[in-house]
Amino acid sequence: MGPLVSAALVLTLLVPALLLTQEPRDLPTMERVPSLSVRFDPWRMNLTWDCGENTTSVQCGMTTRRKGPVTMRLKENQCHCTFPRAVLRGGANFTVTATIGPRQVTERLSYSNPGGQGTAAQNVSCLIYKADFMNCTWDKGPAAPDNVQYSLHIRDLRSGSKRECPRYLGDAGTTHVGCHLQGASAFGSEIYVLVNGTSPSAGIQFFDDTLMLKKIEIYDPPDNITIECNASHCVLQWDTPRIRVFLSNWELQYQLDIQRQNSMQPSDHQLVDISGGWRNTYVFQKPLPRANHAVRMRAADSRLLQWGPWSQPVEFGSGEWLSGAFFISMVILGTLACVPIFLFLFNRFVGVPIPRVKDKVNNDYLTDDEIIWEKFTPDTGKGDHEEVFHVEEIEESTAKV
Repeated sequence: MGPLVSAALVLTLLVPALLLTQEPRDLPTMERVPSLSVRFDPWRMNLTWDCGENTTSVQCGMTTRRKGPVTMRLKENQCHCTFPRAVLRGGANFTVTATIGPRQVTERLSYSNPGGQGTAAQNVSCLIYKADFMNCTWDKGPAAPDNVQYSLHIRDLRSGSKRECPRYLGDAGTTHVGCHLQGASAFGSEIYVLVNGTSPSAGIQFFDDTLMLKKIEIYDPPDNITIECNASHCVLQWDTPRIRVFLSNWELQYQLDIQRQNSMQPSDHQLVDISGGWRNTYVFQKPLPRANHAVRMRAADSRLLQWGPWSQPVEFGSGEWLSGAFFISMVILGTLACVPIFLFLFNRFVGVPIPRVKDKVNNDYLTDDEIIWEKFTPDTGKGDHEEVFHVEEIEESTAKV
């Protein structure tokens, strides 16, 4: 066997060996996708995940029915994000995008409202009054069992403090249907309300919502309503009502209900809207004589016009026109009007003639009980000559027989 044959035999044996030892670089390899273990705390609105040594966070996101998608960029070594308070009763979806080694990973988490449909509290509403008190009421869910029990929790979105209802509304041993609490003046501008439900026989869904306090506050009526009147008008003044947070007078709106008492005419009933200003004043133009009127007032935020209750009515106009100079003038006029009536009645029923003063101006002053000789005119043709007749007395003679 020659050298060429030996070399060919060696090459034939080495080529397969080299092919077997070469790695298949063009074939893909299956690697395990790392998990971030995303977790969500609904009360704190906090999303967290695991961060390893080679993990770099990129962004996190939340999507809800009411607000839609919200995305937050993260710092390099940040392993959590806190979202703005959102309503979660309709569920939410969360995403976290991070870089692990050379690979970018996006992990998703769905958050749902556990419990049966129709078991959550319904028709939840809250109202702030007298600046410091708040009432919340609700109805039992139509699908909730009879042994369901609800509890109310409030979180101040400004300070982060939270409170549970100190006093529930409803009979003892029955389902709570409301809450009464004091201290609403300490809240910020917005709160988060959560009504949880529990039952030994079924899962109960929760109800949650965010409330702007200025939209649920009703103002007390104005204080210290005073009215001063003169002969031409009346001036109404009042004090600004107590409000939970400070508002300037220009942000307030007042409504006056002025009614003339004992009158059913629409023109005697005025509803007046007044914007706040430097002075809480209204001029009611009503000259004397002025009938009895009554006014009541209420207040509201000029941007919302959610009117509060009416004040107690304040009367004005009764008796004031019977005082002072007007009273004196009325007495004088009444006296003058009664004098002729009194004289007529006295002359008519008593019968004593009252001496009268002769009217020297009137041409007929001589006609009273006197004879007007000029009315006896002489006959025609006689002129001033008068016939004189002499009458003699004739004595009757006595005849002698």
